[in-house]
Amino acid sequence: MKTAFTMDDLPLWPQSYPPDGYTAQGIVRAIQDGLAQHGISGVYAFANSWAIDKHPEFADILDDWVAAGHHIANHTHAHQQLPDINAAAFIADIAEGERKLARWLNKAPRKLFRHPLCHWGETATKLAAVNAYLADIGATPVDVTSWCYEWTWNRAYRAARDAGDRKAEIYVKDSFLTFSLAQLMFDQAAAKAWFGQDITAITLGHNVPFFADVAADYFGRLIDAGVMFVALEDALVAPVQSAVGSVVSDKFLVLQQKLADAAGRPTPQIVPECQEMFARIKAMAGDLTV
Repeated sequence: MKTAFTMDDLPLWPQSYPPDGYTAQGIVRAIQDGLAQHGISGVYAFANSWAIDKHPEFADILDDWVAAGHHIANHTHAHQQLPDINAAAFIADIAEGERKLARWLNKAPRKLFRHPLCHWGETATKLAAVNAYLADIGATPVDVTSWCYEWTWNRAYRAARDAGDRKAEIYVKDSFLTFSLAQLMFDQAAAKAWFGQDITAITLGHNVPFFADVAADYFGRLIDAGVMFVALEDALVAPVQSAVGSVVSDKFLVLQQKLADAAGRPTPQIVPECQEMFARIKAMAGDLTV
């Protein structure tokens, strides 16, 4: 199968800072190194500009990402979600991101945008207004067909490290590699069933400490399983692309799950054979939120 890997939230995980032992620059550099190790280039990172306002030196992270052969796209300025604010405020947040990220956005082959948390709003009026604005500025909205929940594993990983539990730390890493491949295959089968044909998947990673530490192994595991990493442009075609932003959805779901839910035919989110594993990871994560 083919997948286009993407990143969200560069240069800094929204409104938070790395724990001791990590830096924003180091996290992104480790992910870049993992991509380079496996010959994966041209990856779009959907960026927020709020962190550059607070820390102008974080602009170097985006410079390095582009210098490594990757691209920057808009993920709004402040990572506000459409269901939480009105359309005018959300559009203003997109526009602010356009202005503050312009020096990197203008170097990318295409102008792309991703909704924070992939939420498409809770009313048709708001969604239509945002869709019209994106069309007006020539930005293509991009969704996700599979995520691997590395943010949940990140919380479990931090808890294990904070407790000095090396055995738990190893379990978190090993279970993630098993889960991420199984989840991708599960989501791909669900997308094929929904769209009636094979599609190029769109997968996602975030710049959190755990993913930085496991990125090279993650890409290697997928490649060993026969996954081919391709350019995002290869995935932005019908029927996938024509479905993006086509229904109201304020639920945290991937593309085909949103469409099925809107049609009154909700589908499972987590691959069935890994639900017990996922529950264990969530329990290990405890109260950690980042």
